[in-house]
Amino acid sequence: MWANSMVDKVVHVAGPNRVAWDLPIRYRQGSQRVTLLLHNLTPRGARVEGLAEMGADMHVGDMAMVQLPTLAPKAARVIWTRGDAAGLEFERPLHPDIFDAIVRRHAEPRYRTIADLEPEPDDLPARVA
Repeated sequence: MWANSMVDKVVHVAGPNRVAWDLPIRYRQGSQRVTLLLHNLTPRGARVEGLAEMGADMHVGDMAMVQLPTLAPKAARVIWTRGDAAGLEFERPLHPDIFDAIVRRHAEPRYRTIADLEPEPDDLPARVA
């Protein structure tokens, strides 16, 4: 969700069910396979970092497969890129029970950073078909 503040700047308001963590995940696009760092996860998508460091080449609209812990590879679309980070929207959202299980098993609490405030798929305006 985006909102204008009193100083007329765009301010990001974090969506619900977003978990901030640092977890390595596998990313595959065509023959390119790299390990990226998962920073935010929601049932509808994820924010990953480490693109430049791992030589990942992502562009808005690209389709890829991501390997989240304990799950089969999941199809995702790149919906934004900024520097070394990218936002992914899952083709099919995670079931709430699956999301909760991943969080319980793999999330380790950490303080949120300013980078955690990047827009996520849940927070972006819906696409018009």
